[in-house]
Amino acid sequence: MIGFARAAPGNNGANQGARKEPPASESPLPSLVSEVFQAHRPLLFGIAYRMLGSVTDAEDVVQEIWLRWRQQDATAILVPKAWLVSATTRACIDQLRSARHRREEYYGVWLPEPLAAPESAADPGSAAELADSLTMAFMLMLETLGPTERAVFLLREVFSRDYEEIAAIVDKTEANCRQIVRRAKAQLGVAPRPAAPPTAHAQQLVDAFVAATASGDMTAVLALLTEDCTVYSDGGGRVKAAGRPILGADHTSRFLLGMWPRFFLQMERRPVAINGAPGFLMSLSEQVHYAFSFEITDDRVSAIYIICNPEKLHHLQLPPQKRVEQPL
Repeated sequence: MIGFARAAPGNNGANQGARKEPPASESPLPSLVSEVFQAHRPLLFGIAYRMLGSVTDAEDVVQEIWLRWRQQDATAILVPKAWLVSATTRACIDQLRSARHRREEYYGVWLPEPLAAPESAADPGSAAELADSLTMAFMLMLETLGPTERAVFLLREVFSRDYEEIAAIVDKTEANCRQIVRRAKAQLGVAPRPAAPPTAHAQQLVDAFVAATASGDMTAVLALLTEDCTVYSDGGGRVKAAGRPILGADHTSRFLLGMWPRFFLQMERRPVAINGAPGFLMSLSEQVHYAFSFEITDDRVSAIYIICNPEKLHHLQLPPQKRVEQPL
């Protein structure tokens, strides 16, 4: 079993939870403690977001771990990264268990909070971070796994942690963890793959789709959809949204052509990458009302994810880039 804190000789780790202040000369500088945490913060947020499907909850967990990290005796932490990953994962498992009833009672389609980044982000680091984000489709598949199974699967398949470390985090044997991963792979049917950064061509397809929809041209809309295209819309019972997925190109086109004139003609559209896929935000008076994410397959739209639950949009900020005017 991997030890995340050094136990005093002879106590077999029984007092690992007790904090003992080191001599002042050995105390790490506060700046060093902060630097270590900040170096791993993107990883911790990545774990928490994938576990919880919520930007807000993920940020809260990372903040909680930061407060706990500040109270630790840093000289007793053998591997800071391992300690931080373990603490974050366990906090997420606990939160998922407590929130399971609310998730089961959720009205209509549940979608994760959108993780958005400006389409035109010039920082290569931002693009790489976005590419490492999981797609909406994969996040939905993760919902079929229990909290512990989800943690084991993500730590192994997405974050490449070894089975010895994972077993210590979830308090299971390595053999059990290997079995969990095998079952999860069989259940999900696919291997997790980070989404590639949205290309200019993909965004052009989305722009063409929006123009066709806004003009009411059903033939043009259908030409840009796959036959099995599906719309998922999440209003959380707070705003009007489809209670179930809209299946098939014909139903998808009719659904969007019917709602566009009523909801979107007066709104501003700003391109953003959402969970590594092309998308946009719809806003009115600088307030985001809708987040759209598109899945592209063979130069056609194969899935559309619409998040309009206000509670899942309040963390979004409109990108300071040129606004895209709605087609007349």
